[in-house]
Amino acid sequence: MKNNPSAAITAAKISTSPNLATPSVSLESSFRHAWTRFWFKAADPIGLHRLRFLSGVLLIAWLLPLGGHVEAFFSMAGWADREYYIAISQLQQAVRQGSVPPSENVPPVPLWSIFYWIGANSAMVRTVYWLAIAVFALFALGLWTRITAPLTWVFAVSFLASPAASYDGDYLLGLLAFYLMVGYLLLGLWSRPQTPGSRILGWTAPWLGKLLTGKASHGEEPSYAANLALRLLQVHFAIVVVASALHKLQIGDWWRGMALWFPLHPPFDTTQESLQNEQVSISAHLFLLSLFQYVLLAWQLTFPIFAWRKSWRWVLLGGAAIHWLVFFFIFRLPLFGPIYFLGALSYLTAAEWHWISDKLGGLIPGFAGQTQKAVAKG
Repeated sequence: MKNNPSAAITAAKISTSPNLATPSVSLESSFRHAWTRFWFKAADPIGLHRLRFLSGVLLIAWLLPLGGHVEAFFSMAGWADREYYIAISQLQQAVRQGSVPPSENVPPVPLWSIFYWIGANSAMVRTVYWLAIAVFALFALGLWTRITAPLTWVFAVSFLASPAASYDGDYLLGLLAFYLMVGYLLLGLWSRPQTPGSRILGWTAPWLGKLLTGKASHGEEPSYAANLALRLLQVHFAIVVVASALHKLQIGDWWRGMALWFPLHPPFDTTQESLQNEQVSISAHLFLLSLFQYVLLAWQLTFPIFAWRKSWRWVLLGGAAIHWLVFFFIFRLPLFGPIYFLGALSYLTAAEWHWISDKLGGLIPGFAGQTQKAVAKG
């Protein structure tokens, strides 16, 4: 039988084609490449900077309304005094030992807080309060971030330790502050040469650095630290959202579509007359409430599926905005919605952030940025 030249050439192409390699090797290499690209890719740090600014503003908005009752909220002589923490600690120890049955009514004991050391010193409590406001403002503006970022996290978790001034959702502020701290502690350590002062003080916003020193700052360089910090925040936030949905599935009201009805009818505001007025359209009302509730629950359960997809940005941001409205108007939690929305914003790419900066222009000094046309689309 004569040799077939075309068959030999086809066989050679098949044996050398990278697309027709061994499936296990191809899958392994593609997974390793995707994993490395996801976590350890140098990326434009604009997303980290924008989240820093918005988170700093949110932290200030969280603390400022409490300024008239600082001692009552945070002092060891306030509503949650030293005896309270001792009693809760003893109760938690009894639960661990099994002498007391576990209960959701037992509040967690914070690990530590600056206010534990201050005690009942009213002047020191107020000094720390206003110092924290100043640090949040400096961090939001982007000044000396290798110093202000850790201080922001320390102050945030110290204020969160008081049960008199925080809801469960407020603890997500500590999550935001922690990953921003990680990003700014590492930002710029290896990407460019630095003076000893800049290595200690850290990154400073270009417009602010020019204002303080009169010299233009170097352009932003791709950063491994910024990408790693944002990826950690994204994964952790996705876990929080899905865990929240799984927790709701353990509550009967979420299964039977009544979870939103009770917050809309608080016991001290609901009267027999108001219920009788709703009786005419109660079926349609309950149907719409249950449908809206199931849509919110589906958004949370499927969050990791669309959070990283650019084509599903309208689902990501639209769902976060709807949650903001639900938390504010139905559950009466004004802080939970903005935290959720910031978590959703962490999934935006650098190109998307630059597009937003172009649209905003110079309206907000800390938010406006210089357009970089060569931003990688990934």
